[in-house]
Amino acid sequence: MSRPIARSRARRRRAFAALGAAAAVLGFAGTAAAVDKFEIQVYGPDVNAPGHVGLEVHTNYTLRGAQAPAYEGEIPANHAARLTLEPALGLTEWAELGAYFQTMAAPDEGARFAGVKLRLKTVVPRRFTGKFFVGLNVEVGRVPRAVEDAGWANEFRPIVGYDDGWVLIDVNPIIGYALSGDDRLAPELEPAGKLALNTQLGFMVGIEYYAGIGRLSALPAVREQEHLGFVTLDLAPPKGSADDAGAWELNVGVGHGFTDGTPQDWIAKSIVGRAF
Repeated sequence: MSRPIARSRARRRRAFAALGAAAAVLGFAGTAAAVDKFEIQVYGPDVNAPGHVGLEVHTNYTLRGAQAPAYEGEIPANHAARLTLEPALGLTEWAELGAYFQTMAAPDEGARFAGVKLRLKTVVPRRFTGKFFVGLNVEVGRVPRAVEDAGWANEFRPIVGYDDGWVLIDVNPIIGYALSGDDRLAPELEPAGKLALNTQLGFMVGIEYYAGIGRLSALPAVREQEHLGFVTLDLAPPKGSADDAGAWELNVGVGHGFTDGTPQDWIAKSIVGRAF
């Protein structure tokens, strides 16, 4: 056998070995990922100005949902109320550091602490991208087992979209990982998206979509995935108006689940925020 052929075969063997190792890392049983129940939000390109602090208050209530736990120890979604405080500090023109402090209350469970998360959001300044925007949010958190089966987890949330002052298109193709438990380091796809129309009357109306698709290595059947849609209303300045660094932020919506794997049949949410 000639040396070039032997080297080629050796390279192929190493490539197949690498693919096999990657498959071993990814190849867990396919269960659906979970939509974040505490922060139901599609991330846009905004960050706080350097040195400025912002605060958002996220609330939602499952009007009707799953009444049985998905795993031992979980608090079912039905009639659960959630409140999350999200402070954030602008670091640079293109980055901000934020945190989430989660609480919840549910029938027969009372109020309880529901976890803490840290995040770093980076975006390309809009002067370089014009009507388009692109960024990345990286998050790590620890939540109790009553909320999620995996205690430690993180996510990578790309932020890609278009906003011309009339139409907003925003997509977050999220990849999440558990950092503890049997399913640690198995990537899961949890996409989110928003389409909205600015009425030029101080608000915009739109639709939002959230999904827990499942493990990239073995996607579950669609009926076992989470698919959740919202009709929303947001405060929004008319096209061409000057941005106000201290403006209030408001997002309200009513959502409905579309599959058996979605624990929320009907859910209402709000986000109120302000930068200082």
